[in-house]
Amino acid sequence: MDAHPSDTPEAPVKAVQIRDVPVRVVNELQGRAAAEGMSLTAYLRNQLIELASQPSMAEWIKLATDRDWGVDRETVARTIQEIRDEDAE
Repeated sequence: MDAHPSDTPEAPVKAVQIRDVPVRVVNELQGRAAAEGMSLTAYLRNQLIELASQPSMAEWIKLATDRDWGVDRETVARTIQEIRDEDAE
């Protein structure tokens, strides 16, 4: 993961509290944190930083659909149909 400006020691931070987490989930996360040699807080902070560094599914779909792939939909549809026709023969 690349460093993000908000990851630097002098970057402002804010406390986050998450309520009503099932015990089995907390136990699993504590186990994962321990396996990494980390506290639960440090582990969750790293997971949140990683999550925030990735586009959401909606953002990813927008990026993918807005991109000019260099081919129009009709050409893609025609090519797929040609391949299906060849497979049927």
